[in-house]
Amino acid sequence: MLVSTAQVRRRALAALGLALVLVVAVGCYNNNTGETGVLGVANFKLPAFPETGSHAVIVFSEMHYAPSYKVQEGPRLLPPEGSIAIGGPDTSVRAPVELTYTGEEYVSLTEPAAFAASYDAAEGAELFRVNCVVCHGTGMRGDGPLKEKLVSGAAPADLIAGAVASGTEGEVFAWISYGSRTGFTLAMIDQPNPTVMPVFRSLLTEEDRWHLVQYILGQQGR
Repeated sequence: MLVSTAQVRRRALAALGLALVLVVAVGCYNNNTGETGVLGVANFKLPAFPETGSHAVIVFSEMHYAPSYKVQEGPRLLPPEGSIAIGGPDTSVRAPVELTYTGEEYVSLTEPAAFAASYDAAEGAELFRVNCVVCHGTGMRGDGPLKEKLVSGAAPADLIAGAVASGTEGEVFAWISYGSRTGFTLAMIDQPNPTVMPVFRSLLTEEDRWHLVQYILGQQGR
């Protein structure tokens, strides 16, 4: 005798319903999560019927609540932003976590001796060419090729005769790190950077940013 798909489905639902009735009668069933225990000897999950939420029935709750990810993006579990591994940062493979200072502390901040000792002028020039020339220009006058493309916001700063010329090395480091003087000022009050300058704190290492400071101050004659 042939059995239709509809009949198979009805029988399966009837069997599932009977199983639920038996579980409720002799065991413990949580309708919100589907977690089920029978006489203390068996624990498993059945379809859940949550009282709230967008799904009336959840058959595979462990899949429904699994972390999702975008197309062509591999699944991953990232640590919370700014978290440090138990026992502190692993200094054998990376530098210690960079400290954050107040606005006043950045004014008097000076380059760590280890970074000053590792500075190479040619490498500093290359860092500036790759990251800064497009906006600030080869002569640091704020006349890079991208200047004419910027239709809104402040123009690139003149690093020779502008405010950077009178800033302390700690201030210059902060302006580079937080994406301009404006970006730094707003970062100190937990506001996003509205300027087109990148926040290099997220792009370059602390050592590279200090080497940029050395290179810029050197071009200013300081």
